[in-house]
Amino acid sequence: MMANMTKLLAATAAACLVAGAPAHADEHFPDHPVEIIVAYPAGGGIDTLARLVGLELGKRLGQSVVVVNKPGAAGAIGTAAAARARPDGYTLLLSGANAILSPLVDPKLTFDIGDFAPVARLTETPYVLAVNPKLGVDSIAGLIDYSKSHGGELNYASTGIGSVQHLFGALLQSRTGVEWMHVPYHGGNDSLRELAAGRVHLMFSNPIPLTPYLKEGAINVIGVATDTRIPILPDVRTFEEQGQEDFNFKTWVGLLAPAGTPESIRTKIDAEIEEILLMPAIRTAIEQQGSIVAPLPASDFGKFLQSDKARWESILQQSGFTPAS
Repeated sequence: MMANMTKLLAATAAACLVAGAPAHADEHFPDHPVEIIVAYPAGGGIDTLARLVGLELGKRLGQSVVVVNKPGAAGAIGTAAAARARPDGYTLLLSGANAILSPLVDPKLTFDIGDFAPVARLTETPYVLAVNPKLGVDSIAGLIDYSKSHGGELNYASTGIGSVQHLFGALLQSRTGVEWMHVPYHGGNDSLRELAAGRVHLMFSNPIPLTPYLKEGAINVIGVATDTRIPILPDVRTFEEQGQEDFNFKTWVGLLAPAGTPESIRTKIDAEIEEILLMPAIRTAIEQQGSIVAPLPASDFGKFLQSDKARWESILQQSGFTPAS
């Protein structure tokens, strides 16, 4: 009897040690450098934000926060790598809507938004509709009329098949009954140069990269795809002001962790991110990129991700986009 009791006590003690190990590990997080994966090349908007926030996050956590660029396949390579990482808080992913959109567009991808746990949303970015001035249109209605009277002649640029720019364009066509040819490019810079040169006629874009072209008069903006006008283009009317209701589209950037990452670790990082986003210098730097500081804590961010997935599923359906088979 005594021997059995001893074994039972020993087993109970061992179980308690195992159960307590994660919490103990969480208390000491982090005890070595943390990686933030960016699934795009260095120098882009998400990469810049990762380095800006990562530097401050490292100071607050007392450990280096290293940004690791893993570009390729329109962000799929880095995103998949983050999904496969150990869920211990030492590998994070800074990503945008493509973490949701990419697997909806291409079901062959090996990740889904369900493979991630929310940490914090950082920013939102408005989109605008830009046109080449040679079209001679200055409104959404004018663009629609021109498109219908020049059936099939216009084309629109995007940063790739299934990108947000592609789908915004497809959705507007579906709603208005116009027909444009889609011209995908490998990046925003290439597509904007082609738009300014007149080789493509229109494109949805973040407003900041348009700035030099707007100053030169090489590109015009005819609509803002948000619920309110934006400070950088105060005279440009929203889509809703121009009769296109429910065309309110911003993209987001947020911090994700592999599914299964302890809530205590995610909460700790989230608390630091919230403080960082309150810093005037950080806020100014983000606004200069054309984004809006729009923090959401992990619990609310998780709900937002589910609603955003439903939104993109609806956009895909409305636009008539056929996912890759």
